[in-house]
Amino acid sequence: MHRQRAIVRACEQAGAVAADSACGMQELGLSVDFAWRQLASLAVLRSPAAGRWFLDRPNWRRLCRRRLMLVAGVAIGLLLVLLSAWSMRWR
Repeated sequence: MHRQRAIVRACEQAGAVAADSACGMQELGLSVDFAWRQLASLAVLRSPAAGRWFLDRPNWRRLCRRRLMLVAGVAIGLLLVLLSAWSMRWR
C-alpha cells in the first residue's frame, strides 16, 4: 500500500488526474511494478491512450474506503472474539 500511495502522489503532483491530462510513465517518473498493475486492474489508474495514464480519484477514494471497512471489520471481529473469551473465563 505504501508503494500504491507513492504512485498516487506522483500522479497528483504531475497533474495526471483526468483523461485530458494523462501523462507518460517517464513524465511520472514511475515504472510498471506489482503495485502499478494492481491499481490499473482496479481502475484507479486508467489509460485513455497507449502509454499515457491518469489517476481516477473517485476509484482511489472508493478503494481506500473499502480497505478501511475491511480493517474495521477485522478489528471488530477480533474484539468480539476477545470479549467472548474473556466472558467465558468467568463461567
